[in-house]
Amino acid sequence: MKNQIVEYNITDAAIAEMSSLYMGLKVMSLDDQEGFEAVHSGRMVIKGKRVEVEKKRKELKASALEWGKRVDSEAKRIFGLLAPIETHLQTEEDKITKERERIKAEEEQIAREITQKRVADLLAVNMVLPFFDVATMSDTEYAATYEAAKNKYMAEQLRIQEENEARAEAEAKLIIERAEIELIRQEQAEQTRIQAEKEKALQAERNAIEAEKRAEQERKDKESFEKEAAEKARIKAEADAKDKVIADALKEKEHEEVEAAEKVRLAELAPDKDKLLDYGRALMDVKPPELKNIKAKEILNSATGAVYQILKDIAKKAKGL
Repeated sequence: MKNQIVEYNITDAAIAEMSSLYMGLKVMSLDDQEGFEAVHSGRMVIKGKRVEVEKKRKELKASALEWGKRVDSEAKRIFGLLAPIETHLQTEEDKITKERERIKAEEEQIAREITQKRVADLLAVNMVLPFFDVATMSDTEYAATYEAAKNKYMAEQLRIQEENEARAEAEAKLIIERAEIELIRQEQAEQTRIQAEKEKALQAERNAIEAEKRAEQERKDKESFEKEAAEKARIKAEADAKDKVIADALKEKEHEEVEAAEKVRLAELAPDKDKLLDYGRALMDVKPPELKNIKAKEILNSATGAVYQILKDIAKKAKGL
C-alpha cells in the first residue's frame, strides 16, 4: 500500500482541460443569461468533481491511516488545482447573484416606499388600510380607492368647513351682541355713576344744611342752656338768699312769736274793736312777693288792692263799735 499509487477518477489532464475550458468564462452583464448559465454549469461540474474526489478520498482513506494521509495529500493537491477554477467561477456567479439580490432588494425597498406613501396618502384622506392590503393593490385599484377616499374626505372637510364657518358666524354675531350689551351696560353704568354723583352732591348739600341747622340748634341750645343755667344759678342764689332770710326770719320769728304771743295775750284781753284794728294792721304788714310775669303782677296788684279795700272797710266799721 505504501508504494500503491493513489488514483482518483480525475486526471491532471482533465483538470487542465477544465481549466482551459472554464477559466475563460465571464458574465458580461445582467442580461447575459447565456454567460451566467455557462458559468453556473461549469461551477457545478467543478463542484461535482470536487465532491467525487472527496468521496473517493474518504473511500481510500478508510483502508489505512498512512494511505489516508497520502489520499489527503493528493486530494489537497488536487483541491489546490481545482480551487482557483472554482473560485473564479464562484466569483463570476456571485457577481450576478449578488447584483440580482441587490436589484431585488432595491425593488423591494422601492415597493415598500411606494406602499408606505400610499398608506400615508390614504391616511391623509382619513382612510386606514393594512399595509399588506395596500401593497397588493394594483395601480388601478389603488387609484380608485384613493379617489373614492379623497372625494369622501373632501366632502367631509367641506361639511366641517361649512359648520366651522356657520359656528364662526354665530360666534361673531354673539360677540357683536355681547359688545352691544356691554356698551349698553357701560352707558347705564355711566348714567348710574352720574346719577350717584348728583345724589351724592345733593346729599352732601343736604348734609351741609343739616349740619348748619344742627350747629345753629346746638348754638341755640347752648344759649338756652346757658340762660337756663344762669337762671337756675340766679334762682338758687335767690333761694339761698331767701333761705338765709328765712333762717334769719326764723330767729327773728322766735322773738316775734314771743312778742306776738304776748300781743295775742294782750289782744285777747283787749276789746273786739281793738282786735279788728290789730288784725287789719297785721294784714297790711304782710310783704307781697316779688314777681316777674306781668300777668302775675297784675293779679297781685288786683289782690293787694282788694285786700287794702277790705282792711280799710274793717277799720271803718270797727270804729263804729
